[in-house]
Amino acid sequence: MSAMTMELDDLKLAWQELDRKLERQYTMELLRFREERGQRMKSGLRPLAWGQALQMVFGVMCVILGTVFGLHHLGTAHLFAFGLIVSVYGIALIGCGAAMQALLADNDYNAPVVTIQKRLASLRKTYIRTGLAVGLVWWLLWMPFVSVLLMTLFGVDLYRNAPSVFVTGSVIGVIGLLASWGFYHWSRQPGRPRLAKLMNDSVTGVSLRRAQALLDEIKQFERE
Repeated sequence: MSAMTMELDDLKLAWQELDRKLERQYTMELLRFREERGQRMKSGLRPLAWGQALQMVFGVMCVILGTVFGLHHLGTAHLFAFGLIVSVYGIALIGCGAAMQALLADNDYNAPVVTIQKRLASLRKTYIRTGLAVGLVWWLLWMPFVSVLLMTLFGVDLYRNAPSVFVTGSVIGVIGLLASWGFYHWSRQPGRPRLAKLMNDSVTGVSLRRAQALLDEIKQFERE
């Protein structure tokens, strides 16, 4: 009886040791898996960072162009206003790009999955909001922007030579802006989850979708 008890104790100890080894092996595999996916996530988001950097550069160019243009046409109200609009848009581009860069720099890809998930969600939300903010205004922004370029390059005042362009463009622009904004909010109603996901995916960008897919792989691995 004593020998059998010793054998059972030895077997129990052996099982415990095997369980500890399997646990250590799983932990090491999980760490390697997370590190590899984290690196892929980081490198996959670099095009997004580059894109935001280019947006900021374009914003700086808009500020310079609009400021110089406005200062050269202080005596002409509509031309000064066009230059001011282009400058303000450039500042908006810089601000939105800087906000995205700050969120990208704050990401720790070795953090817990829940933490990374929250940061990606914040990054995605900011990207969508800033993208809509600087994108939808082009329904109206193209008119002062084209006017500044035409006046700068060819000395042609579009507002004075073709005022109907601004009348028609403003009507179409307002309708298009309101329709786009309304459709986006309509698609996000609780009863349209598939359409909301489709709309979000269409404005989110490839880099963020790939990062989310890699994070889902990590979560799946941890569950298994």
